[in-house]
Amino acid sequence: MAPISNAPTPKARSWFRGRGGRRFAWEFALIIVIKLALLTLLWVLVIRPLPRADTSPAAIEQHFSAPATTESSP
Repeated sequence: MAPISNAPTPKARSWFRGRGGRRFAWEFALIIVIKLALLTLLWVLVIRPLPRADTSPAAIEQHFSAPATTESSP
């Protein structure tokens, strides 16, 4: 039977701290930046130019007021 050792095992170097991990971090950050840029471009080209509803008090009053009735005689 082998003796049980209480000595700490040497820590393995983290994969993320190596060359592959740094490359992964750069690629991941680049993907995030590109996606944010594309979403911003999409907002500027598609969503921002949409017409906005008129929310002035006069427009709201006209929208909710009853339409003028025209009486037609037979």
